[in-house]
Amino acid sequence: MKFEKQTTYPKISVIIPNYNYGNYIEETICSVINQNYQNLELIVIDGGSTDNSVEIIKKYQSKINYWISESDAGQADAINRGLQVATGDYLAFINSDDTYLSNAFNEIFSSKKSLESDFIYGDVMIGEEVLKSKPNRTNKNDFNLFSLIQFYYSAAYVIPSQSVFIKREFLLKNKLNSLNTNLHFCMDLDWYCRISRCKPKVYKYKKIHSFFRINENTKTVKQSFKMKEEAMKIAFYYIEFLSVQEKNHFFRIRLLEFILYKIYHLELKPNLYFLIKIIYKTNFFAIKDRRFLGLIKKQVLFK
Repeated sequence: MKFEKQTTYPKISVIIPNYNYGNYIEETICSVINQNYQNLELIVIDGGSTDNSVEIIKKYQSKINYWISESDAGQADAINRGLQVATGDYLAFINSDDTYLSNAFNEIFSSKKSLESDFIYGDVMIGEEVLKSKPNRTNKNDFNLFSLIQFYYSAAYVIPSQSVFIKREFLLKNKLNSLNTNLHFCMDLDWYCRISRCKPKVYKYKKIHSFFRINENTKTVKQSFKMKEEAMKIAFYYIEFLSVQEKNHFFRIRLLEFILYKIYHLELKPNLYFLIKIIYKTNFFAIKDRRFLGLIKKQVLFK
């Protein structure tokens, strides 16, 4: 049976947390209101910015359903405040320096697969500006706990928060309608881990509909070590929920990461025999890692 085109689209609540991102927030707000989506709720939670952010928010307040500007406990707390007032069928949050691409909402929610799903996500464009950005596609198509916690090991396992839409009914039913305010870098990773344990219906759309901006204040650039450390803590918290086989895989990957860190940090030059042993020790996970393959290549080419 052919799926008939929607006449009424689900209500989408978009939350924009912000603190002193006046250089970018206008572009973020406009990327939402210019979607021309007929069933939209826009929420802006400002943490008491001291730059021109509030001035920009007021400029668009006729298009904003709810906004506040007051001190909060950080990004997770700001998003939680937005989640508390959101009334949409699907909830999303986007950082105040990122954007949605043109006609994203209409295209995503014209899909039957989207409407049947609890958790919807995709890949992103990445760069300093939208027009100069490039696709950042990953091979990650599995939304499960084992895959999610590998983010500490490789960014290839990331779920871009800019691309995510979650059914509000699913969150409320499973008591998942808040992020952990004790986390400051990977609060979304922890959220997705908790969501994955409740077995949502998941859909990954193929076309890219959002943009992740790299700038001097981006957490993943400025504080990458702290982010990795927090991601590691999250991973070790959730390994108890993995199967025995997944736990074995996790520690083999952990071993690989430790070895690679030692090799590159200490500038070691392992021989081919040692590298082959690592392949077996890590149950062949090593041959999926570009850093490890680079070491093999050096041995083969320059032996």
